[in-house]
Amino acid sequence: MTGEVDVAVVGAGPAGCAAAITLARGGAQVLLVDRARFPRDKCCGDGLTTAAARRLDALGLDPAAVASFRPAQELAVRSPSGRTVVLPLGRGPGVFAAVARRRDLDAALAELARRVGARFVDATRLVALTTARDGSARLNFAGGEEATARYVVAADGAWSPIRRMLTPPGPPAAARRPEWIALRAYVDHVRPVAAERLWVWFRADLLPGYAWSFPLADGAVNFGVCLPHHSGATLAARWGETLASPFVTSLLGPNAVLATPARAWPIPTGVGRVGLSGLGGRVLFVGDATCAADPFTGEGVEQALATGALAAQAIATAPPSPESVASFYGEAVRRSIGRDHRVSTWCRALFETSLGARGALRIVDSSDFSRRNVARWLFGDYPRAIVTNPRAWARLAWRSPGAFAD
Repeated sequence: MTGEVDVAVVGAGPAGCAAAITLARGGAQVLLVDRARFPRDKCCGDGLTTAAARRLDALGLDPAAVASFRPAQELAVRSPSGRTVVLPLGRGPGVFAAVARRRDLDAALAELARRVGARFVDATRLVALTTARDGSARLNFAGGEEATARYVVAADGAWSPIRRMLTPPGPPAAARRPEWIALRAYVDHVRPVAAERLWVWFRADLLPGYAWSFPLADGAVNFGVCLPHHSGATLAARWGETLASPFVTSLLGPNAVLATPARAWPIPTGVGRVGLSGLGGRVLFVGDATCAADPFTGEGVEQALATGALAAQAIATAPPSPESVASFYGEAVRRSIGRDHRVSTWCRALFETSLGARGALRIVDSSDFSRRNVARWLFGDYPRAIVTNPRAWARLAWRSPGAFAD
């Protein structure tokens, strides 16, 4: 692996692959590394929003390359009172929502990066990141291998080892603690009602968190719960109570069995809580390493793809100095994801109580117009921040095709 490259991307999830694909397609020499052996499992709800699907389409991903890819047509949302609201996820050609196991999705993205020219090396762990004599970044890997790069894209997750390498000991705990934590398992032999649509429900003891059941192509579902990290109740207790609840028992059916052990993972949200660059601008953080997940839903795949693409664009098009690249990237993230996160934080406040959640879903269920457009807004067909810009509300009448339409 010893050698010089234009960009080293550390982490081959959606954020890292988006950066690697975009840069390699533009002619850059790209090294993409991941500490895991691919294909590998990744804790996630496996849901893909309209915005995520469109970004995958823009990268050139063929959904046929993702073995577990399954389009979804409807989202059923259940309030704490038991009211169920069914939201249509899109009209017209293309995919407006889907479910795909991250094991399959990430492997397909890494393969696409390799096909367009990036060098992909898995089962390789970064152990040190320093500045070389010429000002470039020097990367040292376990086993003694080394590489230098003009820029590094740090797509190494919520606990970002690269951030720890570059940050003095003892950063504030609030900057490191994720706002959400989730637990999920795959469930086999579920009833058809669970395998036909996406389900999300708000239990009083989970608010502002929620539970979900997302159907996969093989008939299984991804079942999970998401809670604020500061919740006093343990995640394991809430998991057991939710799984044993009458509604879940009825939804999944008497023959449902856990096909995998339940696994937990952190969901860091709120861009701005941590820095977006390091090493004098040579390092750009993307995905979970930037707390990019949505504060309202915890969804992070689209935001990971977005930050990866924005980092690549900054490296490719910003003035040729690390400080300028970092500034260009930071401003692009703040203008897009930062604005959406502020709106998502306000919306999350509505679901702090059962009364607020019931009232919000009652309004959503008041007409076909509200059901259709809330679904489009929730799944990223519209930016979150559209609710603060009345001049953009004319977009509610637009019906853009979904992803992979052609």
